[in-house]
Amino acid sequence: MLITKGLLYAARTFPEKVAMIDGDKRFTYSQFAARTAKIKHSLSQLGVKKGDRVAALLLNEYRYLEIIYGTTALGGIIVPINTRLSAEEISFILNDAGVEVLYIHPEFLGVLSEIKQQVKGLRHVILAVDEGEHVGQEVHNDVLQYEELLKQHPEQSLSCMGLCEDDVAGLYYTGGTTGRSKGVMLTHKNIVVNAYHSMLFYSVLKEDDVYLHAAPMFHLADGAATFSITMLGATHTFVRSFTPNGVLAVIKETKVTSSLLVPTMINLLLNMPDFDKPYVNSLRTIIYGASPMSVSVLQKGLEKLENVQFWQAYGMTEAAPILTLLHGQDHLLDGSAAKIERLAAAGRPVPGIEMKVVAPDGRETAIGEVGQFVARGPNIMKGYWNLPEETANALRDGWYYTGDLGYRDQDNYFYVVDRAKDMIITGGENVYSVEVEQTISQIPEVLECAVVGVPDEKWGEAINAVVALKRANSITEEEIIAYVRQKLANYKVPKSIEFVAELPKSGAGKILKRNLRDQYWQKQERKVN
Repeated sequence: MLITKGLLYAARTFPEKVAMIDGDKRFTYSQFAARTAKIKHSLSQLGVKKGDRVAALLLNEYRYLEIIYGTTALGGIIVPINTRLSAEEISFILNDAGVEVLYIHPEFLGVLSEIKQQVKGLRHVILAVDEGEHVGQEVHNDVLQYEELLKQHPEQSLSCMGLCEDDVAGLYYTGGTTGRSKGVMLTHKNIVVNAYHSMLFYSVLKEDDVYLHAAPMFHLADGAATFSITMLGATHTFVRSFTPNGVLAVIKETKVTSSLLVPTMINLLLNMPDFDKPYVNSLRTIIYGASPMSVSVLQKGLEKLENVQFWQAYGMTEAAPILTLLHGQDHLLDGSAAKIERLAAAGRPVPGIEMKVVAPDGRETAIGEVGQFVARGPNIMKGYWNLPEETANALRDGWYYTGDLGYRDQDNYFYVVDRAKDMIITGGENVYSVEVEQTISQIPEVLECAVVGVPDEKWGEAINAVVALKRANSITEEEIIAYVRQKLANYKVPKSIEFVAELPKSGAGKILKRNLRDQYWQKQERKVN
């Protein structure tokens, strides 16, 4: 079970079938495999060996797939970088992972100098552009050109000899409880098994699909579909970054049939006047997840897109990423309250996954009783990169402790009601409150603060900072937000600041975040997706 074998199968079975459509570029599976082989050999010539880390700081495009498959075919470990991070945050990941080669999109050249100053182990930077493409800014002489590298290598067959399914294939960074990212080690087996069990077993995706990469490709949320589409010999198509108009344009041009969308994207699309035009009728499958989605928005989507089958995926990076699916059939409403209530479920575990709900004392909870979700199966991560204590805490007695709280019903549907961690999911992005709190606490006027997620129709959750000042009215909401924006990625910046005289605390002096959250969430149908 190697990632590259999916591409090899497709190239041998469907050599002339269109694999990738990106603007005016089209590549068959034969061409896809040939270009991937050149990526593999170019990396080898640059000194990349089995186990070395190769990072990608890219927008959604066909090269992303070539880099993923080329790196893993060599035995390298792909490190996708969140494009919304600051230069400091990117540098931390590159240093932590020990990245030697970085593929970068021209849009991020502005932070390259700062990154190179902070990341001393970075040996090569490769600019992902077409040959002779004007990038609009000066490029250092030591930056290599993607297409020029490919031209230097003759046609060779793609292979993945000497690899094992338990080798680490990807290092996916997610938010850390200390406010810093931690790298999730996923093996070839983790990724391939999850793609098969989640997307292919249920025929969520099919051989004739045209799949739109609308969600960021640096997110593993898009991963299960990514690898499934290739294994099927179906077609990938891309939008650089999500905009409603951009998505509609690609749907119209390429007759998109399927996509994974976070609820924020679905909500924005549903509010587009052109989203009911005839050309949208090519859509037949929407997979959604990654952030809270209200039942009312989902019902609106089901009504407006009556010919589209909706599937909900629940999981996390550590699960590669899917644990449960809410089947398309579960979205077929008949007007009954039970059917509508079922829309709030996360679904049932996918094949190969065992899940249960446990109480703090370790016992399995009764039906309907809230506890923590734990899971085991061939998709569960190998561990956290260079974090043995974090790994031991998450992986106990063969089970992965998710940190999410919920219950299961008599039909084995799992319902997520809250999270044990203080993570906020806003627009599909994971934000740990402690990181934002630490940043706000650096402001001299701030006495203490707590950051919580509050319900938001557009973003699923919005970041709200509750702040107690040393002296009343000594700083404004706008000034605090501006300060955080200088320090952190835009999606981590609070949407609102609430000033209080004192934060609620327990007898032990611990800030009671639940008290702060509950006033916003009490009337919501669900608290996490």
